[in-house]
Amino acid sequence: MKRSFVIILILFISNGLWSQTSQDNLSLDDYLKLVINNHPVAKQAALMLAEADAYVLKSRGAFDPKIKGGLEQKSFDGKEYFTIGEAKLEVPTWYGIKLKGGFNWTDGIFLNPERSLPDAGQAELGIEVNLLQGLVIDQRRADLAQAQLLANLNDAQRISMLNDLLLKAANAYWDWSLAQRKVEIDQNALELAINRLAALRVQEEQGYKSAIDTLESSIQVQTRRTALFDAQNELQKSRLKLSNFLWTQDLTPIEVIPGTRSLTLNEQLVEQFTDTQWQAYNQQFASAQPDLLQYRYQIEQLEIEQRWRREQLKPKLTVSYNFLADGTSFNAFRADDRSAFNNLLTENYKAGVNLSFPLFLRKQRANLNLNQIKIQQTDWKRQQKTLELGNKMEMAYNQLENLTKQIDQYIITVRDYTSLRDAEVEKFDLGFSSFFLINSREQKLIEAQKKLAELRAKGLKTKVEVRAISGLLHTDF
Repeated sequence: MKRSFVIILILFISNGLWSQTSQDNLSLDDYLKLVINNHPVAKQAALMLAEADAYVLKSRGAFDPKIKGGLEQKSFDGKEYFTIGEAKLEVPTWYGIKLKGGFNWTDGIFLNPERSLPDAGQAELGIEVNLLQGLVIDQRRADLAQAQLLANLNDAQRISMLNDLLLKAANAYWDWSLAQRKVEIDQNALELAINRLAALRVQEEQGYKSAIDTLESSIQVQTRRTALFDAQNELQKSRLKLSNFLWTQDLTPIEVIPGTRSLTLNEQLVEQFTDTQWQAYNQQFASAQPDLLQYRYQIEQLEIEQRWRREQLKPKLTVSYNFLADGTSFNAFRADDRSAFNNLLTENYKAGVNLSFPLFLRKQRANLNLNQIKIQQTDWKRQQKTLELGNKMEMAYNQLENLTKQIDQYIITVRDYTSLRDAEVEKFDLGFSSFFLINSREQKLIEAQKKLAELRAKGLKTKVEVRAISGLLHTDF
């Protein structure tokens, strides 16, 4: 259930967002601050950074030390066949090197000779190294590097979501303001028609005006009242669309009550961008436009994957070496006993070499080619998006330039239509004109006033659009 605008007032006061002198006014800045702080899309965008951090943490988990242990026993017919136990610690490192340590113990009368250990058990310290595949890069390092890039990718997506949200919200705000202005124009026109009808009825009774003028004036009142109803209906629609962007911090939707006022379009200057502003927008677009950054980070992720795919074309060669102890005693570490150290290297050790290599490398070569195709596809998408957004920003800039000229022209047009209407009214009062001409002049004036309001609203939307395309809109809040 939607709450009244009183809630908005409370929220603005509590968050320091209310800057108007009356609770019936809602400025664009206050409105957009409320949107970016409380709208569900803005909250979803904020979660994207936390999501990226979670993926980085998950990837770092591949480098976590692991503890392993096990115990196996067999006893039958009163005899203890064997007992085999082990406890191990493995520590993966960045460069494909795994450090290992552990302790093993065995006992029993039917123990496999190769499992025999000293009575005190046996500690071991070892190392395992990938000498070919996995030396330069492996799956763990690739995943972590891609997860770290995901933080940048998600931040670019977050900014893009915020810019898009603020652009839609700002457009809804200026549509609401335009609807208010049109209601004002139609209200003024209706009041003027009602007053004129009352005056004509008096003049008709006194014999100065004909009944046809009174009838035509009455029809005009009905027509303008219908136009006002339509304008009020559009205002209601725009107010509800505006309310779609308003939420409390606990995600309760808020409805703007009728009577709330926006910024007046007549008081808003629509100016062209200065050379400095336009240069800043172009620099931001070229270096940090969020939609284009997403493609860049996607390509960087794919390039990391490509490095790992190339690495998989190498053979797998794993070498391991383990120092063995009698119990927990590694005599090799006694600096005064060189013979013990030599025994450890040549006798008290366990070593191994493992080699594997697919003969045709079909899977590996296919994966490499598929990933290269993804890189090319993403780069082509980036180039297409760059062209589309660049042209879109240029079109918006040219449109703004054209709109400012039209606005200046229509300001003069409205002024001239006003003078023409006033002159026709004076002629009518003196008996040298007709009600039809007055109605025609007023209708042209109303159309010009509405057209001027539409141009101003469109110009204000265009300025916001340029900031959104360049990726700077979210920085305002």
